[in-house]
Amino acid sequence: MISMLRGEVVQNTGSDVTLMIAGVGYLVHVPAGIDQRLACGDEVTLYTTLIVRDDSLDLYGFTDQRQKEIFSLLLNVSGVGPKTAMNVIAGIEPNRFLDEVVSENISYLSTLPGIGKKSAQRIVLELKEKIAKLYKTSGRVGPVNSNEDAVAALVALGYSENQARKAVGCVQADSVEDLVRGALKELM
Repeated sequence: MISMLRGEVVQNTGSDVTLMIAGVGYLVHVPAGIDQRLACGDEVTLYTTLIVRDDSLDLYGFTDQRQKEIFSLLLNVSGVGPKTAMNVIAGIEPNRFLDEVVSENISYLSTLPGIGKKSAQRIVLELKEKIAKLYKTSGRVGPVNSNEDAVAALVALGYSENQARKAVGCVQADSVEDLVRGALKELM
């Protein structure tokens, strides 16, 4: 299983990026919107899921661990494939999606790309308890372990765990990305 890739973006076609890692180019499918933030020449880390089929091996990549988790959850819902799951990921804020599933908000879920009323009901039916158990909540899903995710990202960038924890502790932010940005400023 390929769970994470870090390398240089050498090609960006809109829905796919090619990462060059140790002389090998990996084609990774990414959600719409992420591709605009990944410019050729950028060094990026993508959290990936490998889907194996009889005729292909497909890598799906995300800049946020939570997006990858939601993608995997959606693939377990009958009738939701990788293309639909990627469309959903492109149109959501991850914590809000989890909140809406737990609170059974069918009308919100029905507005997501590729999801109709029946699919929304199926998502709630099949994921509500999993999400509540996974994130140990019966109500709102807050930023679970966002500090730990930020520390892990900084360690992946080459900082020591002590440096990363100290820098993250100095920053107040709502998302992992903002925590990492703020911590990087502290480290500079």
